[in-house]
Amino acid sequence: LKVIVVKLKKCCVLSYEVRQLQVNIPHSGVVSAPLGSSISIPCLVSLSSTSSSSSSPPAVPRVKWTVVSGGVETQILVARGLRVKVNELYRDRAALLNYTSTPDDLSLWLGDLRSSDSGHYRCEVQQGLEDASDLAQLRVKGVVFHYRDALGRYAFSFHQARTACEAIGARIATPDQLLASYYDGYEQCDAGWLADQSVRYPIQVPREGCYGDMDGQPGVRNYGTMDPDDLFDVYSYCTNREVFHDSIPLQISFSEAQLYCRAAGAVLATTAQLYLAWSEGLDRCSPGWLSDGSVRYPIITPRERCGGVQAGVKTIYRFSNQTGFPEPTSLHDVYCFKGQNLALKNVFI
Repeated sequence: LKVIVVKLKKCCVLSYEVRQLQVNIPHSGVVSAPLGSSISIPCLVSLSSTSSSSSSPPAVPRVKWTVVSGGVETQILVARGLRVKVNELYRDRAALLNYTSTPDDLSLWLGDLRSSDSGHYRCEVQQGLEDASDLAQLRVKGVVFHYRDALGRYAFSFHQARTACEAIGARIATPDQLLASYYDGYEQCDAGWLADQSVRYPIQVPREGCYGDMDGQPGVRNYGTMDPDDLFDVYSYCTNREVFHDSIPLQISFSEAQLYCRAAGAVLATTAQLYLAWSEGLDRCSPGWLSDGSVRYPIITPRERCGGVQAGVKTIYRFSNQTGFPEPTSLHDVYCFKGQNLALKNVFI
């Protein structure tokens, strides 16, 4: 009797190796950059794929960068394959840095940064039916402002202009910073020094006395490089700080304001610090003393009784032609700058 042994082989089922679509922005938290500078926001993608035995290749991915600012989402650019389409609003200042040479690197370059560029940036990739994205927050730091000598209009040489900015806690602005502020809506019909020894001013609405070298067109007027001994105002730049305010009802002279801040463990705020407070949202319809002897107040929401229909830091001048600081004996509120936490205190006495 023969016994026949039959060995049965197990049937092996081959499964595809599947890699899911993943998008990652490496940096966590808020990314900060100065006004007028450029920045690269990194974004890396791991595309979905199947094993080599798959009959069809993976779908060509679609890349999209958007930004959400003030509750509004704006598309910056879209790319598929070698085609990259940039929104006209970002022409010449947005690009994918390494996309053509390294398809898994979707880093966004953004130049000529403006305050309005602050927001949440989304790097999104669609591949077939899959969709993945990641977010980064960008905060553009700094504010540009016009500054005039207490003696009157156009009183600074170039070297005096730099010193004046430093004395109020700022530094002289660059042409890029002034241009970025112009694109955010800044206007000032006063010629002022910039860091490259040029003299310029930004105009949104051309009018008599403010045409400059551009006839009836809006833009930044440019006198070019000037003799350093010529006299003009200056445009200053400073970076953002955290602020808070307090109020006590009275008004005081300039010397009393100095003593009050000192008694509170603080010092009179500089003009730059008040502009920073304004750029961070401080809105007070109360003119107050500052360290340079000027009297100013920050307005976010314009109203007629608080300096008219334009937002900004309002200045109280002694003379009707907008020159001269108030008499030191005149009575106003005061803005104090207190502590190592760089806090600005708006005090009403």
